[in-house]
Amino acid sequence: MTTNEKIIALVKPEYLEKIPEKFRQHATEGTCNLIAREHTDLYKVFEEGEPTAEQKQEMADLVNGIFEQRMKRHNML
Repeated sequence: MTTNEKIIALVKPEYLEKIPEKFRQHATEGTCNLIAREHTDLYKVFEEGEPTAEQKQEMADLVNGIFEQRMKRHNML
């Protein structure tokens, strides 16, 4: 499993379902790239091995917050 797959697995399924399939890959890659740039320490934890439950929760909150914000901007929520 790649780093991005580990991160996207933490996204609420209802968010991913609302994104049209032709835009889904762009949305997920863009979000992971943003996290890699702005939260490098947390991203590296997922890249290098198995994160702790606390780190998973922190990443879940972060990635779901980004998705929620972007989906509201595009009137999808």
